[in-house]
Amino acid sequence: MGAPRAIALCQNFKGALEFRMGNWAEAEEALRESIRLFRQIDAVDGEALSCLRLGILQTARGELDEALSTLEDGAVAAKHATLHGGNLLGWLQAAIARNRLLAGDLPAAGHAFSLGEALTESHGDCALCEAVLLPVAVSVRLAQGDLTAAEAYCRRLDADAARYDSHTWLALAAQARGELAAARGDVEAARTYYTTAQAGFHQARNEYAAAQCAEALARLPS
Repeated sequence: MGAPRAIALCQNFKGALEFRMGNWAEAEEALRESIRLFRQIDAVDGEALSCLRLGILQTARGELDEALSTLEDGAVAAKHATLHGGNLLGWLQAAIARNRLLAGDLPAAGHAFSLGEALTESHGDCALCEAVLLPVAVSVRLAQGDLTAAEAYCRRLDADAARYDSHTWLALAAQARGELAAARGDVEAARTYYTTAQAGFHQARNEYAAAQCAEALARLPS
């Protein structure tokens, strides 16, 4: 029918699915087309979500500066969104925090995480916000050397995993526990948690997250 919004949404969802399956070239092409179409019709909420997904993909590729620029573009769009703008801003700040952690800029990562946490908490209980923010929270607190705070966020993930009882939630909680166990030097526990998480992500058909767990397992001391 040639409806730009419908096409943009389809490209956005296609990009998200291709990324999960590890087809990154196809994902990038779809997400860039989605951003172009959303901008064409001035749909800032869709633009922000597409920028979020593209920024996460670029971060995963190690294109950290380019990813940061994409995520910041998304944040500008989200500030003008009337639908879920605050949630989108929170997710974008969480993605920026992960990006800056990988870039080795811990102060910037901590600042972005604090902004994201404040934004998501101001919009009440949201399962998606928790799924986006809590794994980043564990990573940031561990990087800051605050294992007590990381443990507290892990407990929140455990509670959510028990509440929602899905492969994705259980895998997210196990992955965070693996990260915490590794930071504590408990290699066997870390290996068990990462293996559980990897299996859960495979069941959820999130091959990217499963690959992250495989990489974490490979980094553990033998």
